[in-house]
Amino acid sequence: MSKTETHTVDAVEYESETPLRVQADWSGSETLDSAITCAISRATDVSVTQLAPLYEYMDPDALHEFVASMRDRETETSITFQYEGHDVTVRGDGEILVWPPR
Repeated sequence: MSKTETHTVDAVEYESETPLRVQADWSGSETLDSAITCAISRATDVSVTQLAPLYEYMDPDALHEFVASMRDRETETSITFQYEGHDVTVRGDGEILVWPPR
């Protein structure tokens, strides 16, 4: 059995085997790119300004379109991609999951 490491970032438990969960506010002024970048920043304890831009990993416009289309579906849909060495899952309900590096 392996030992689970726990990291605390902004009072959020980030265990090596579980994702950091962040809820994006679809009704607010925060963009999806910003929400994802902030989630990675919290998970890694690295300033947002020190992270590579999201567009270096994926097309933010395509991501926005896909996520917008997920909100209209009756079934739960998500998309997962790599950003800064982490798998990032974005769900149609606005939940963003940042998985630890493997």
